[in-house]
Amino acid sequence: MSTSSRPQSVRGLYTPPAEEWVFLPPSVQPPSSSSSSPNPTAPSHVPSSFSAAVEDDENLAIPMMGRPFNLFLSEYLTTAMGMPFEVGKTLLQVEYRPRKRYAPDEDVEVIREKEQFELQDDQISNPEEADMYFSDRLAQPPAPLAPPPEIVVETDASGYLPDLHPSWLLNDDPEVSRGNGVWGMIRRIRYTPSEGLPGLWKSQLISTIHSFLSNILQPSIHSFLLILTPNSPVNLDISLSALPNPAIPLALQVTSHLFTHLLLSPLELIRTRLIVLPTSHPSTPSSVTIFKQVIENEGGFSNLYFHQNLLLPSILEHTLRPLLTLSIPLIIERQFKISPDFSPITYSLIDLSLGLSSLLVLLPIETVRKRLQLQSRSKGGSVKHKEMKSIVKLREKNYVGIVEAIWRILQEETGVRRKRKMSERDEGGWFAGVRQLYRGFGMAATAHVTVFGLGLVSQMLSGNDGGGWKEI
Repeated sequence: MSTSSRPQSVRGLYTPPAEEWVFLPPSVQPPSSSSSSPNPTAPSHVPSSFSAAVEDDENLAIPMMGRPFNLFLSEYLTTAMGMPFEVGKTLLQVEYRPRKRYAPDEDVEVIREKEQFELQDDQISNPEEADMYFSDRLAQPPAPLAPPPEIVVETDASGYLPDLHPSWLLNDDPEVSRGNGVWGMIRRIRYTPSEGLPGLWKSQLISTIHSFLSNILQPSIHSFLLILTPNSPVNLDISLSALPNPAIPLALQVTSHLFTHLLLSPLELIRTRLIVLPTSHPSTPSSVTIFKQVIENEGGFSNLYFHQNLLLPSILEHTLRPLLTLSIPLIIERQFKISPDFSPITYSLIDLSLGLSSLLVLLPIETVRKRLQLQSRSKGGSVKHKEMKSIVKLREKNYVGIVEAIWRILQEETGVRRKRKMSERDEGGWFAGVRQLYRGFGMAATAHVTVFGLGLVSQMLSGNDGGGWKEI
């Protein structure tokens, strides 16, 4: 009775699904549902060893040209976005802005002529003073005609007279620049007829090649150094803060950056000189011509690397820059005991503060290095430096070295905002010379604050799930 009332089993009605989710490496075959199939195939959702490469090739901008060309193209477009700011910053750093007592005699005469012209213009602009001005001129007896004095002007090597007012110099009107920073320099370039918009992308190709090669060489040099160093972590994906003793890995990364940029330092010299040279002047050489002239006239290929005014600033900048950048996370996590997972906002604020503090060390070295790159190291280098056509004024006498260059900038130059009429009191004190060492600080600080703001926005949008903006 009881057996007849029991329902029949439904186990036979179960049908297994056609595909099961199997999380196995692509090299391992998934188990088959029946033993009769000798060669089971992997499900469609399990990735194969070739699918990633095929998908990456399909996602390239121009798949037919290959991966290296697409990497170079992306680097070219990325560099083009920041090139106007780099050009403006470089011109700010190399521009010689002397105080009146250190200005050359030619500049003093030009300033006096401008002041006299502006004084007469102010007198004529007022109607009452204009009547008195012309009446006084009419009442005066006519001056006797005298022949103008003969002015003997030396010609250059080609036999041409020198240009007393070079047309390639940037517009120095304060009404045009409207500022003393990178944006002001960009406006000066934009409103100079001989430069214009093309002047904002000078040395674009050289900058792209430098960035492309550094991105390729630095990981390779780092891997080679890891192989040579015993007891070093082989996995390159491990962050320095996750290591118990990050001293040796930090030193290897700094060394790889140093070797990479020392190897590519001639490209940085060519880039600096191309930025300073006028764009549309017929005598402006190309990057290849600049390289040949440096090799032929400035001590050969070895002097391009090992001259003290090129080697020492390069070692300083390319050692301190990666050292400060890579040490900031270690200082925050090891010294301040702050984790980005538990206190992301506090971590970002300290990261921003330390990043801005590193600019106080790096910008003076970068300024001095770029000025030393413009100096000629041939015989009669100061004469060659004076004859160099540049769109901003350069110091006529060469700097001896790093310390002397910093001292001359502090003593001779002023970083205050330009005015039409400036007295020695308007030039400021010693702090005005300090400001001249930190030209471009505002733009660099704005970049750090922008990265900090994007990190906060992405942190809020991701709901604190590990996402965030990372500065590359």
